[in-house]
Amino acid sequence: MTRSHRVLVCLFATILLIGCSSQRKVIYFQGEIPSMKESEKYQLKIHAGDILSVNIFTINAEAYPFFSISMDRPMSDTRSAYEKGIVVNDSGQIKLPLIGSVQLAGLSIPDATRLLEDKLKKYIDEPIVTLKKLNFKITILGEVNKPGTYAILNEKVSLPEALGLAGDISQFGDRERLRIIREENNETKDFFVDLTSAKSITPEIYYLHPDDIVYVQPVKRRAFQNITPAVTIFTSIITTAVIALTFILTQTK
Repeated sequence: MTRSHRVLVCLFATILLIGCSSQRKVIYFQGEIPSMKESEKYQLKIHAGDILSVNIFTINAEAYPFFSISMDRPMSDTRSAYEKGIVVNDSGQIKLPLIGSVQLAGLSIPDATRLLEDKLKKYIDEPIVTLKKLNFKITILGEVNKPGTYAILNEKVSLPEALGLAGDISQFGDRERLRIIREENNETKDFFVDLTSAKSITPEIYYLHPDDIVYVQPVKRRAFQNITPAVTIFTSIITTAVIALTFILTQTK
């Protein structure tokens, strides 16, 4: 192989390496995803200061018309969470008609629902309780397409789902060092996640907790331009140089 041919091979190899390297930096969850069985055990807990929606029904509508299931409720409700819900007091209790104060702090939503139904059975037949946390929200900041604070209607929201709500990470976001800030037991915890590696998605951070803050920092080259156009331009220049060099070599033979 002549020296000129070796130069051509090196240039082509450089183009391929640049393209592959750039692609690896934007592909999510590369590798084998670890087991998420531990994360599936996570249940939303009730804490002091939470706002709960508590609805009590009974299938025996004639005996207890006040608690009968109503089908004519408006589909939309513009009231705030504070107006619609019951605030868990500093002692971790809520107060309801008939049963009075009930300790709910520390319980999961299913456990709290069963507790309320058991207490109501002393007063009404076959009570049905629906319980929902109204102040479950997360905040997503930084280099995402739709930053903001999002209210979560379900009992769980995963990190991929949260990024989906925010319209995914923008072209300027650093996917290799996403930060999750969590307040837990009066202590602030920091988690750093490499979204390009499946091993980085641990059970502890797969499901987000209420009031979690997800921050996507910009890549270091954010001040200049997005890496993809830069690579495209650079690749085009090298390709043009290779074609020109090939033409010159063929003409000199």
